[in-house]
Amino acid sequence: MISFWEKDALLEYDYIVVGSGILGLSTAIEIKERKPEASIIILERGLLPTGASTKNAGFACFAKACEMLSDIKLQGEAKTAELAHERYEGLVKLRERVGDQAMDFRQLGGYELILDQDTEVKQESLDYLNSLLAPHFKQDVFEFKNELIDAFGFGRTKQLIHNPLEGQIHSGRLIDTLWTKAGHLGIKVITGAEVLEVMESANGTELEVFHASLGEYVLFKGQKVVLCTNALAKSVFGDETIEPGRGQVLVSEEIPSLRFQGTFHFDEGYYYFRNYGNRILFGGGRNLDKETENTGDFTFNWKIQEKLNSYLSEVILPNEKTDIAMRWTGIMGFSTSKTPFTKKLNSSLYQGFTCNGMGIALGSQTAAELADLVLNN
Repeated sequence: MISFWEKDALLEYDYIVVGSGILGLSTAIEIKERKPEASIIILERGLLPTGASTKNAGFACFAKACEMLSDIKLQGEAKTAELAHERYEGLVKLRERVGDQAMDFRQLGGYELILDQDTEVKQESLDYLNSLLAPHFKQDVFEFKNELIDAFGFGRTKQLIHNPLEGQIHSGRLIDTLWTKAGHLGIKVITGAEVLEVMESANGTELEVFHASLGEYVLFKGQKVVLCTNALAKSVFGDETIEPGRGQVLVSEEIPSLRFQGTFHFDEGYYYFRNYGNRILFGGGRNLDKETENTGDFTFNWKIQEKLNSYLSEVILPNEKTDIAMRWTGIMGFSTSKTPFTKKLNSSLYQGFTCNGMGIALGSQTAAELADLVLNN
């Protein structure tokens, strides 16, 4: 049974945040920095963040040329340009909060590969995108770097588009730094605390969590509760506006002769790879089997893994044998709109969502907006 001491001192808080990924940690930190006297706890269902925050590829990216051209047709010029700017500003805010060295941020540039089966991108298209982004950036965002295709050793690639403002991070170090910062501020983080039910009460919101060691259910009480579960919102809270999307990732053994550095993507971002030192980290392929990949299940889809193997040997390192050190999966969140959102669900319950695989870029900005909402409503 829960003791008197635990019930008296450890279960009630001013603010409870559910989810210890980038968004949850950043939101708790935002609230605490603005309201230092507040008691705040973060409840995390896993031993480590469960969604994509520590399972992503560590891309500090914000704009892909082909994806932007496609998005303009769906949501218009203004919204597409503003979203790119919002992502960039989110990266700036993240770098200011965490520090480049702490999360191993390296601005090595981002590249988009146009493969042999793709429609060729014209210079006028890049000029058009650069003019669209000009009000937000002091330099051109996109340029062709076709001369680097041979230097990088890529196969099946006919064009290479460069974005010099993008970079890469170490996702594990990012979360570790945010955890440490939260701790220094007096924010508690409890892992292995899966929230099973959310109940509105007279003085806030109650969260039911199963205490596995005691075999009983425990009620945490918060004057205000903030849901930051992103991809797992549907499975945990039945949110039909958010669909989970599984991402499959692999990392190679060290390749002493690796010829490129930076972040790279192709097929409108559905495939992405980067260097980590002399290793290749490669993921994606969700578009091959979207129905199956709209899941919160962390198992592998070997149809996609085989496609990653194929692209690794045909495009990234053609005709070279590459040994795979690890494979893993992560769960991202997707909505019909590519924009993040914050909302008030009732008098004491709030939700924030960063989406479509852009949590690194959008997490800090969304957290600031979510803190505004929570503290002012």
